[in-house]
Amino acid sequence: MNTWPALLEGHDPDCVAHICFRSNVPNNPVCNHYFVLSEGKVIKSILNRKIKTGCEVFPGEGSTELSADLAAQKTRYQKLKGHRNAVTLLGRELLWKLGKWKTKELDDFVTSFAPDVILYSMESYLYCNRVCRYVKKLTGAKSIGYFADDNFTYKQQKGFFANLPRFFQRRSLKKLAKQTDAFFAITPKTKREADAFFGVDCKVLTKPLYNIPEVAYPQTIAFPIRLLYTGNLNIGRDESLLQVARAMQEINREEPKFALTVYTSTPLSEPVREALEATGCKLNDAIPQSAVLERQREADLLLFLEATKGKNAKIARLSFSTKITDYFSAGRCIFAVGCPDIAPVEYLRENDCALIAGNEEQMEKQLRRIAEAPQLLAQYAQNAALCAARNHEKNKVLDLFNNTIESVVNG
Repeated sequence: MNTWPALLEGHDPDCVAHICFRSNVPNNPVCNHYFVLSEGKVIKSILNRKIKTGCEVFPGEGSTELSADLAAQKTRYQKLKGHRNAVTLLGRELLWKLGKWKTKELDDFVTSFAPDVILYSMESYLYCNRVCRYVKKLTGAKSIGYFADDNFTYKQQKGFFANLPRFFQRRSLKKLAKQTDAFFAITPKTKREADAFFGVDCKVLTKPLYNIPEVAYPQTIAFPIRLLYTGNLNIGRDESLLQVARAMQEINREEPKFALTVYTSTPLSEPVREALEATGCKLNDAIPQSAVLERQREADLLLFLEATKGKNAKIARLSFSTKITDYFSAGRCIFAVGCPDIAPVEYLRENDCALIAGNEEQMEKQLRRIAEAPQLLAQYAQNAALCAARNHEKNKVLDLFNNTIESVVNG
C-alpha cells in the first residue's frame, strides 16, 4: 500500500527500515534500509536448508540474482492468475510455513537497526503476520497496526470453501492484534468493524493530501463532457466500466454529451474490449504517474470504479482506494460506481463529495443529471475539495500519525 511512504515523508530516511517480500530493487526516498525476503528462495529452502533466503539491499542497488528472483515471482503469479482460490492461498501459506525465513541475516538486520516502533499493515497473508510477530518479539519494540481491508469478516464473500482461508486469517490477525500496541483504520467503517471484532480502539488515518485543490471549472462546460478513468480494471472494474460506457452510449444516441477515455495496463478480454470500443470509449495503454494528474485536471469528470455485482462486489467493503485522495487533489468532480454499502462509496456519500451509482440504471440517471445541469460538476468538485481539507489535509494527517507514534513509544 503506497500510504506508508506518504505518511513517512519528512522522517529521516536513515531512521526508516523496511522488510520486503518481493525481490524488486527498493528505491524509495523515505527509507534507506531494506531487507528482502525472497519467496522463491523460501520455497527452495524446504528441500535445501542451507540456502540463503534473505539479504540486506541498499537503495538503488540491484543484482542479477534479485532480478531473476523477481522475474520468477512474476511468472509464478501470472500462472496462478485466475486460479486464486482457497487451495492456492493455503498452499502458498503452507510453503512459507515449511520454508526457512528465520535466519541469522534477518536477525542481524533487525537487531542492528534496533527499531523503536514497528509499523505494519494487518494483512490477510499469514506469513506476513508471522514475520511481524517474530520481529516484535526479537526486538521488544512497540508496534502499530493498520487495518486497510476487510480481511477479518465473513461478509466479503459467501461459501465455505471461499471463506476457508478467512478462518485462518482471522486467527492470525487476532494473534497479531494481541501483541500490537495501537491501531489505525483507513475509514470510519473499517474502524467500527475492527474495533468490534478485535476489541481495540483504532484511529482513522488516511493517505495525506499534499495539495488541497482550487476548483477551477470554466463558467460554461462544453459538450461533450470528458470522462476519464486511469488505473487497473481488475476485480470486476472492467464490467463496471462497460456499464458506464453503455449508459453514456444511450444518452449519446440523442446528442454527443459525453466522451469516455481510459488509460490502463490491465489486459482486457476481447469481448470486453470490443464492447467498450463499440460504445465510443477510447482505450489507451497506461501512462506514467507524472502524466496522470495532468490528464485528470484536463478532464471534466473522474470515474471511480468498483464491482457492482458478482463475487467481487464486496472486495472493497472496508478499504479506501488511494485513488480517491488522488482525485481530490485534481480538483475535479468524482463519479463513483460501486455497491452502496462498501466503505469508499459510503464515505463519498456521507461527505456528499461525489455523484454515485450502484447499477446501470443509476449510472444513466446520474449522467443525465450532469448533461442537464453541468454546474453539478463544479458543485461536487467543491464538495470534494472541502472534504479533502477537512479530513485529508497533510498536516492534520501527519500530526495524528506522528503523535500516535510518539505516544506509543513513550507510553
